[in-house]
Parts: sequence; structure tokens; C-alpha cells
Amino acid sequence: MFSRSQEKLLRYLGRFPETLEKAWDVPRELSLPGLSEAMGVVRSGLNQPLGFLESKGFLTVRVAHVIGGGTRRRQVYHITQKGRTWLAEHPAETSADDETVIPSNEIIGRNQELAALKTTLLEENTVIIGGLSGIGKTTLVRSLMQQPPFSSRPLHWADVNELSDVKSILSDWFPDDLQRLSDRDALFERANYGDACFVLDDLHTLSTRHSEDVLALLSLLKANERTVVVIGRYPLSLDLDWAESRVTSLEPKDAMQMLGEHMNDDERLSISQALGGHPMALNLYQEGDPLPEAGTDIQSFVQETMLNPLGEDEVSTLDHLILNPSPLPVEDLPNSAMIGALDDHALLRWTVGHEEVEVQHLVRNVRRAMLDDEDLKLLHEAAIKHWNTFEQKPHYAVLSLYHQMALDRENMMASMEDQFERLITTQDGAMAVIFNRAIEQRPGDEQLHYWAGKIALHRSENDRVKVHAKAVESLPLRNDLLYQLALLEGDEAEAKRLLEAQLAQGSEAGSTRLLLSAAVQHLDDRVFDHLQSTTSSDIESLLARIKLPEDARLRSPMTVSITMIQHGLALLAGNQQQASELVEVLESLSSPHDPLLLHLNFKTYLAFNPDATFDDLNERAQRAMEAQPSPFHRAIIGLALAERFFPRSTDEARACFDTLLHPDSLLVTGATAHRYAARWWYLRGQLYLEEARMAMRESAHRFRQAGCHNAARAVAQRLHRLL
Repeated sequence: MFSRSQEKLLRYLGRFPETLEKAWDVPRELSLPGLSEAMGVVRSGLNQPLGFLESKGFLTVRVAHVIGGGTRRRQVYHITQKGRTWLAEHPAETSADDETVIPSNEIIGRNQELAALKTTLLEENTVIIGGLSGIGKTTLVRSLMQQPPFSSRPLHWADVNELSDVKSILSDWFPDDLQRLSDRDALFERANYGDACFVLDDLHTLSTRHSEDVLALLSLLKANERTVVVIGRYPLSLDLDWAESRVTSLEPKDAMQMLGEHMNDDERLSISQALGGHPMALNLYQEGDPLPEAGTDIQSFVQETMLNPLGEDEVSTLDHLILNPSPLPVEDLPNSAMIGALDDHALLRWTVGHEEVEVQHLVRNVRRAMLDDEDLKLLHEAAIKHWNTFEQKPHYAVLSLYHQMALDRENMMASMEDQFERLITTQDGAMAVIFNRAIEQRPGDEQLHYWAGKIALHRSENDRVKVHAKAVESLPLRNDLLYQLALLEGDEAEAKRLLEAQLAQGSEAGSTRLLLSAAVQHLDDRVFDHLQSTTSSDIESLLARIKLPEDARLRSPMTVSITMIQHGLALLAGNQQQASELVEVLESLSSPHDPLLLHLNFKTYLAFNPDATFDDLNERAQRAMEAQPSPFHRAIIGLALAERFFPRSTDEARACFDTLLHPDSLLVTGATAHRYAARWWYLRGQLYLEEARMAMRESAHRFRQAGCHNAARAVAQRLHRLL
């Protein structure tokens, strides 16, 4: 009764529940693009079988909102009750996972390539898959990963883009990880856990700014005999001495299978020959489109046949999409209403879960080449305006920065002071690429070098900091970079020299902030379960040099900071009377219910009541936390409580620790953030021994970033014992 393609469609639609027939939102799998991907044929190849099934009453067509497909409603397809009855009366002769329904990643005409690739990967563990855009590299690898023995292992897949770094790759590989790492060695440790398959797609888009780290990661995985597949166009941005497999166009007799069965074989073969057996070109082809002349390349076909017929709104949406450096959620894109139309034309490429979208790379490359400098300038300006409406979201604030840099806007540096600390915590890899590109455009711009040096400091890229510092002529700016570098490297003598230089050059208020920061760094340079190594005389000498400003708005908070440092020294010295007197001084200026006083009183109680019960400590901690003004202030108290519980009771400590927010989710930056993160990771390594090596690496890294090298060395000693 049905042709093979008609029956496959009917059985595929029969998998979806009846409840979707009247639903407002339906999955993309029920739209024409979704059906095309599931059946493994071009969209126009479905028109005849869909039309036949509808005419016979086996399916219905309606307009509905497609999830993730833009705001405009689109045609979707549902099996009817008559269709379900037929399926019940005609059960499939093959199993559900057989070829009755072609999965979206089934390959056509590549069985020999697949077998050869499997052999190579089993022998070498690593392989590079190269080829032109749209040639089928990703589909080939996804099919490979579904074959044993690879199918029995976890699959970690990352799509690389021009803003990617090792951290973002690990985030893609391990999306369920709640604990985000920043230290390179800790990241490598995480990647090396367990027996898994790793894939890096579109590696050619990787910026040279991060190529060294990614190369080191891949080399480590290869050295440990992990299964790793790299996909990309040549030339790749990395020099990998791995086995290679080049994917070429399909043979026309194989490629014709993508065109559907309603056309005769001669016609299908003629079309596939005209399109050179290129899978993407076949996907873009609509029945009746003019075919390229002999010798015409695929790029010309895409431009003349696929893009020119698009409507004005469709072209505008496409142009806004082609400048995005990475896939993005549909709902946040400009002109998102037109996404469905572009999807129907097969111009879009979706992430695995259809959460984010970008333009097919072949189409993007062709369209970019069609635009002149003025066109690109207007698009970048429109993108800045659009992404500035999302400025509270760091990922989108960086996109605005990306487009500002593309326009070579010098005045953008004026806003970096306000944005830097907010963005650097989660967007350091992208910012590193953006500033690296800007420096290539303006190599003599010392402001660019200064901020690039700050980014490198955050990423603990010491050699890069030195390069950028040399390019900064302004002595205060250069000394700022070099002072932070000396702290990072643990060069105490150089740090003291540079601190003195900054104090000599700075304002009274600026010098006070530097002295307070240095005092806090010395005070916190320890881990809770090691013997105290802080030299109180160094801290007291720093405090003695402080000259408080006359301005009461500056003087008051600085006075409170000094008192808090003195309170910390009293706790370390075991001087309960002095600690209590300092709290009383602050209390005379405020009230007993002040959040800061409650915090200091709790710290005092922790220090001088070693036999306090768990219930007592919990109750006091809760009272102090409830009064705090922010999640960070609450987390500081909770972390101190968890440290106190360990090692008296690992269970109590773990229960307390598990309530703490991850350091990266707290709205704090700079050395304060690094110190809290270092303590958090150190305790995590104590409580979760299976993560100890990774956690200790991250903790030592964060202590170094905060300039706390005594603490970093203590953590490193514990890590050494673990190794």
C-alpha cells in the first residue's frame, strides 16, 4: 500500500503521543526540517510522501509554534487515528532501531570510510577528520560513535568556536559538572578521568590565542591512550601529528539517495552529479531549483541559487546571524521570528539538543564574502546595539565587546574599568581572544596591552603578562601588572619593591587601599588545618603606614577594614580579650545587630570555644548568616563553620559544605574571590577524596592568584602526598 519512504514517515510520526496534536508548542522533530533530518532526505524529497499520506487521511497538517524555532508559527505534521490503526494492524517486521526509521546521523555511501576510520581509531586511539564545510564530517563521526566498542563508553562532544578555550571545551565535554575549574592542570586532571570518547568539532575555528593549551590537552589525552577524534577544515589551527582521514564528496550514485524516491533514478542521478555529490548542497537543493553549470563551484551555487531568492527579512536575519562567533539561543537573537524560515531553507545548524543555532558554515562563508566593508560595519553596529540590551548577562556583554573590537573603536577602553571584574570571572577565554585580536590591529596601544595583561594575570599566564607589561609605557599601569605578577609568582622581594613604587606614585586613598589589600593578603595566607605561618609583625607594619583620608566617606569604611584586620590578628594570637575589645569598638559605632558585628562575634566564638557542640555552632552560624547582606557574606560564615567541623566529623562538615554556593556563582571578584575559592576547593578535596587531586590543584592555583603563596605551598604539599 505504501512506498518505503511513506511507511518510514508514518512509523516515525507514530512515535509521538496524541497529546501533541492540540499542543501549542511542539518539538522541531514534527516540522519539515525535523522530518528531513530524521528521514535522511532533503526537504523537497518529503513533499510527495507527505502529500500522499495527507490525501489518504493518515496524517494531518496544522500550524503551531515549534519549540526553539522562532516566534512565528510553522507547519507541523501529526499522524491521525487512521494512521495509528494501520500501524497497530501492521507491526514493523524489524526492530524499532532498525532501518524502518533512518536516524538523523545515518551515513549514506560511506561504509568503507566508516570501517577504515573505525580501524584507525582502534589502532591509534586518536584521529583527525578533515574536509570541506558541509561535506559530512560531523555526521560520519556521530555514526562512528554509535558503533561498538565506542558506543559503550561515555561520549564527550565539544563544538569549538573562535572564542573557545580549554575551560569552555571542558564545559561542553562535562555539561553536568557543577564545579567549574580554572587551573589548567586541574582541568587536565578532570579530562583524564574514566574511559570515554572525546570529540572536538570545528577545531579549525580555534583562535591561536588558546591553541597551545588545547594542544597540550589533546597531547595529554593521547599520551594516556584516550579515544579522541578531532574534526575540522584544513588547515587546522593545531600541529597534530595524528592519523588523518579526509572526507570527500559522495559518489553521485550514493548521493542520489538523499533526494527521495518519488523522482526517477535518472533524474536523481543527474541532480547529484550536477551538485558534485556534496551533501550540504543536496540538503540546500529544492526541487525545481536551477542546477549549476558544469565547472561551477559549490560556493557559486549557494550564492546564486540558495541565497538570492531569499526575501528581504530572511536575508536581514541571515546577515545578523553570520557575524556571531558561536551558536546562540533562538529567543535571544535579533529578528528571531524569521529563524523558522531560514530553518525551512536548511540554512541553519543546530546544537545537539536544539537549544542553540548558527548558520551552516558553508552558507556563512559564502554570505560573508558577498558583503563589503560598509555592510559589515552596519551589521556590527546593529549587533552592538542589540547585545547591549542584554548587558547584565556576561556572555552577551562579551559579544558586544567582540563587535566593538571588530569596529576598532578606541573609546571602548573607557568602559573596561567598569566591566572588567564583572566579565573576567566567566568570560576570560573569550576576552583573551578579543583583546589578542585588537592588539593585532593596534599593536602600539598600551591600554589594550594593559587589559590583555590583566586577563593573562587572571588566567595565570605569566609569560604573556611579561610581554604585555613591556608594551605598557605608563609606569603606574606597568607597575600594577608587574606587582600582581610578582604576587602570582611568589616573588616576595619584587612584590615589596613594586608595592613601594606604587605607594610613592599613588594618591593617599589609593595608597591606603594598596596597604589594606596587602595586609589582608598576608592575614589570609594560610589554610585552616595547618600551623599558622602568618607573621603578624609584617601586617602590623603595613597598618602602621596607613594615613586615613580626611573625607569621611572614605575614612569610615577604611577604619572598619583596619579594625577587622586587627581582629583577625587577635584571633591568630589567641588574644580573646583584644578580639572582644575590638568588636566592642565597632559596636559603639553601630549596633549589636549589625551584620558585620554578628560575623565577627561568630568568628570569635569559633576561635575560643573548641568544645562547642555541633548544634550550638549551627545555631550561632544561622543567626549570623540570616543577618548578612549578600550570598557571599553568608557563604564566608558557612565555609568557616564547615572548616571547623572538619575533621571532628566528616559527615557534619560535608553536610555544611554542600549547602555552600560554588565560588563562581558568587558576585565577588579579584583577590577576595580567589581566597574564598581557594579555601572552598581545599576543603572539597578533603571531603571528597575521589576529587582530591583535581581540587588541590585548583585550590593551590587560586591561592597563588590571591598572592597567598604560603597557603599555596601548604596545599601543594598535600597534593604531593596524594600523588
